[in-house]
Amino acid sequence: MALKVTVSVLSETQEGDVGDDWKFELNVKIFNEGLKGDGTIKVKKHLLTAGTVQEPPGPPAPLVLPGGEAGPEHILVRLNLKATEVDLFQNDVGIIENDVNCHCPTEAERISALQTDISVVVRESPGFLNQVAVFSLKLRIVIERT
Repeated sequence: MALKVTVSVLSETQEGDVGDDWKFELNVKIFNEGLKGDGTIKVKKHLLTAGTVQEPPGPPAPLVLPGGEAGPEHILVRLNLKATEVDLFQNDVGIIENDVNCHCPTEAERISALQTDISVVVRESPGFLNQVAVFSLKLRIVIERT
């Protein structure tokens, strides 16, 4: 029986003093005895003020990827987040990679879900200003037997 993995962005937030114009790309790779699925969620430039928790504009469609064959207890979901604070002359960018070990549903369960956060530090350029923001996404990962 095959697995289907759905990754949804539930909310975004940023804390800091580097600016209010943000965009992001979230690349997702699914590993189950090798790479089984790969895709990206992109959100264009939009307003995100410090301290605000909001649904990203769109909102972006969930990313649905193949998860390979059911069998192992866990599969690996690799998240690569690139957050950009858009500036007139030089954008400020932060990149982070995070692995999430996800429980595969049994035949009786048929579906498993979890929520996770991914955060990245973005530093203002030029670096001598020493201004920093932390950009965060709240995600839902659902694994289904199909």
